[in-house]
Amino acid sequence: MTSDATRPGRRPPGPGGNPIAGQWRFLRDPLGFLERAHRDHGDLVRLPLIGAPVAAFGPDEAGAVAEGLGERVEIDGGGGVDLPPRDSVQGRGVLNSTGAEHALYRRICHRALGGRSLASYSAIAADETERLLASWSPGDRLDLVPVATGLTKRIFKRYMVGADPALRSPAADAAVDLYIDVLESTPRRLASTFLPVDVPGLAQRRKLRTALEAVDTEIDAIAAGRAQPPDHPLALALLEETDRADLPRDPGLVRDFMLQLHFAGLTSLASAVVWALLLLSLHPDRARTLLDELRGAVGGRVPVPADVKSLPYLEAVLDETMRLYPAAAWEVKRTVGPLEVGGTLLPSGTALMLVPWVTQRGESFPDPLEFRPERFLGRADYPSGAFQPWGTGERSCIGKQLARNAFRSIVGGITQRFRLELEPGQRIDPDPGLLGNRVLPRPGVRVVLAAQDGVAGRAPAVVRGSVVGAVPGPRRRS
Repeated sequence: MTSDATRPGRRPPGPGGNPIAGQWRFLRDPLGFLERAHRDHGDLVRLPLIGAPVAAFGPDEAGAVAEGLGERVEIDGGGGVDLPPRDSVQGRGVLNSTGAEHALYRRICHRALGGRSLASYSAIAADETERLLASWSPGDRLDLVPVATGLTKRIFKRYMVGADPALRSPAADAAVDLYIDVLESTPRRLASTFLPVDVPGLAQRRKLRTALEAVDTEIDAIAAGRAQPPDHPLALALLEETDRADLPRDPGLVRDFMLQLHFAGLTSLASAVVWALLLLSLHPDRARTLLDELRGAVGGRVPVPADVKSLPYLEAVLDETMRLYPAAAWEVKRTVGPLEVGGTLLPSGTALMLVPWVTQRGESFPDPLEFRPERFLGRADYPSGAFQPWGTGERSCIGKQLARNAFRSIVGGITQRFRLELEPGQRIDPDPGLLGNRVLPRPGVRVVLAAQDGVAGRAPAVVRGSVVGAVPGPRRRS
């Protein structure tokens, strides 16, 4: 029997107003808009946006949505994350499949990302980190955003085919970059999906389709044994897993799997690396604690997966970084059946927003806006819905172990070799982009490299903006 509290049609509270005007206010300052909606209206809020989404802000509400994933909650193309299942731009894979197809694709990719393939990725991440560090010198001036993005690109490209595609197949290398460029730009992505002809600088559907043939050629060579990669690359692992699933060998499907995984993980890893390095630069006492742990455990070398048990503080730095700066500030889902959330029964077809940006900075954590990695040492004492940086259940991140291994190598390696001195006076703000799935510091993070001397007494340079540990600056208001 349905109670009054869970009767369909009971609308969650929320700010009123015209959805078009609300959408404009949201686009101007999405993080501020969501923070105010939660502050003024509670843990379950109907937002005045196009599509009338319901935002689940509280840990219990977020947990209820997560529990429904794959059964009563599914991905939603209207949220900008996914396009139609047969979208020729994004391709086929776990990002835009549902039901039995999603379960099959997820199983294939999950298995392909483990075992020898995971070991190969981790070795490549450590090697590319060593190469990067060898190219740096004290006194160099860098912007951490393009540095981290470029590094994570090189790692995954090399992982895909077992070699540097820029050297072995420049055409395939350029095709991967074009794919990422199209998907990361909302106008180019939509135009390339729906326009039948190419438009310079906008629609690139045909150009992309032709370019990706070079990637298929690389996969064909691995499948036929003509290419003998030294490690166990992702393409080979995916070919093995599609065979295991009794699917016909299809280079196009393997290519789509790889490129979707690359797109999903690229900026997420780069974001975690940049935010962690920035937070450590702003909090030299935490940086010193991490440096002491690293020196005692790995003695100056780049950490590898076997070191994980001896690096609990480094793991805590990753968790605390992703709590404060989740890779996705929000995600849009849709109910495919009635779902009770926070005492309200939401009908099928309700657009749902999970908002880690708000949930993970809530009262479930003491002093939630402080960078305190120590909170993740020992037993967790927060509700499960309060911290879900990798998602849960049917839609959790299948590449999280790759990301953790690479983060460990990159941040652990850099911290031991260099001290990153922030250029004073710069303003740094978190920017989630139009879709919320790419939270990066804008316009960048400018640093000067210094040899790591372990001295923690220096005060960090003063930077401005709405980042943890910076001098607060004015927020844009809608």
